[in-house]
Amino acid sequence: MMNIYPMAKSKVERQGIIREVIKEHRVANQEELAEILVGRGMEVAQATLSRDIKEMKISKLHDESGYYYSLAVPSFSVRTDNSSEIIDSVEFSGQMAVVKTLPGHANMVGAIIDSGSLKEIAGTIAGDDTLLLVIREGYSRDDLIRALGKIFPQIDKKRLN
Repeated sequence: MMNIYPMAKSKVERQGIIREVIKEHRVANQEELAEILVGRGMEVAQATLSRDIKEMKISKLHDESGYYYSLAVPSFSVRTDNSSEIIDSVEFSGQMAVVKTLPGHANMVGAIIDSGSLKEIAGTIAGDDTLLLVIREGYSRDDLIRALGKIFPQIDKKRLN
């Protein structure tokens, strides 16, 4: 079997792979997480793994099947100017806009937009790094950009296609 993760040299790469593993697998503890990472070609020291878990704000949840790791659930009540840094681009097609985000952030951006109850948006659908916005009839692309600018102050037309 070909290893798709031959070496994760940086902390960002390592944490990205940890994020993928936790999304794809029900991981009960650090030992299990370390085993899965070894299977992907990454040996990580226990202390490093502990630091990553803390920094990534990974929590341990419990249900009828036992304990498992879960990625942090963002708080939508706090909006900062830095929040728009997670938006890479916005592209339009008819009455729809496709918003590209950093990996793993589309749901959060969609929830932030939905919580704003913008009259310009009929609805949102989110994937991992892509968000589809349906623009309500009677509103323009410029109306949508102005509305998004109220939530994400740093968004500007230079980032839009």
